[in-house]
Amino acid sequence: MVRWGIVGTGNIANKFAKAVKNADNAKLVAVASRTKESADAFGDKYDIEKRFSSYEELSKFDGIDAAYIALPHIYHAPVAKLFINAGKHVLCEKPITINEKELTEIISLAEEKKVYVMEALWTRFLPTIIKIKEMVDQGILGEVLEI
Repeated sequence: MVRWGIVGTGNIANKFAKAVKNADNAKLVAVASRTKESADAFGDKYDIEKRFSSYEELSKFDGIDAAYIALPHIYHAPVAKLFINAGKHVLCEKPITINEKELTEIISLAEEKKVYVMEALWTRFLPTIIKIKEMVDQGILGEVLEI
């Protein structure tokens, strides 16, 4: 069971919260927003017990295994680093960073801290995409020139 903390309370965070509520191997444990009022409203809506008015507070909370970052793009890298440094796995909305330098730093930090970091690219897990990848790996489609 993965215990999730959601960072941000906007539209995409709501979609993620709904999805986690329907998952068997995940649980919404905490939410953080810039304001206590927003965190409380989101927590009430999705029955999330722990609510934080700062991202740093959530990163220090031992009750989560992973953080879902649903903030504006410019905050992705610094907030991802905050959670990675706290030993939490990170699923970050796309784009995960705004440039290659930030991405390299995040990947290196995740490797150093031995945590998993991933961009939330849901299409990667669609059954059709998985099947096509299998076909490519088996050589059924011939040489792939470009995707």
